[in-house]
Amino acid sequence: MYEAEIKRLIESVEPLLEEAPQLILHNIGEFLIVGDTHGDLETTLRALKYAEKEGLKLVFLGDYVDRGPKQVENIVTLLESKLSWGENLTLLRGNHETVEMNRWYGFMDLVYSRFSVNLYDSFAELFSKLPYASLLYKSILTLHGGLAEGLEKVEDINIIPKGELDPRNVIALQIIWNDPSEDIEWFAPSWRGGGSKLYGWRAFNQFMEKNNLKFLIRAHEPQHEGYGELFNGRLKTVFSCRFYGIEPKAIRLVDTDVKEIVSLE
Repeated sequence: MYEAEIKRLIESVEPLLEEAPQLILHNIGEFLIVGDTHGDLETTLRALKYAEKEGLKLVFLGDYVDRGPKQVENIVTLLESKLSWGENLTLLRGNHETVEMNRWYGFMDLVYSRFSVNLYDSFAELFSKLPYASLLYKSILTLHGGLAEGLEKVEDINIIPKGELDPRNVIALQIIWNDPSEDIEWFAPSWRGGGSKLYGWRAFNQFMEKNNLKFLIRAHEPQHEGYGELFNGRLKTVFSCRFYGIEPKAIRLVDTDVKEIVSLE
């Protein structure tokens, strides 16, 4: 694909993201939830094919670029799919949809070398418009990293400003960076640094009960089997990139319940 074609694709998708709220609401349908793909085009194509065959809506939890061998192809495929699927495909922001991470983990240099600085700038602007979370059936919260200290109500995610190339908003930063830990009660500094935190069982339970949530589904951390659970099964982590030496998985949701853990191998 030529640079001009990619630029036109970005310009076509960007208004859809600009108009969308930071918290996407879905109340009907069945869903396939996909974790980090990191340039794993094969997994993305399998997820799209599976969802189309089964009549499912799709939610991707972020981290589409950096690290993997097909980073440009992966994000281009997702953007093309967004145009054709419309509201039936949700692309959330991960911590790798930021300039800081792209500078260190490959996507910036890749676009610079294959295309131009201007095209990377267009990607960066697009990433800054991606929503941070989706609420399914009013009871299942999906996002990239996890709970943010100071976030009391799910609806407050909509207050996060759009357009920050590297999120400076404290809530936004923690949503894409934070990790769960059963070893702490509330919040603690994370080994990842940069203002990110660990959230514990008491903070998790309080947030879930206050917002009448059944599950939280997130990505961000590789799982040995592609899928893992914490906090008595109410927090589910899914990881969908085969380049970590794992079998990529996705979660199929039907009527507020996990129907199946789907292999994307």
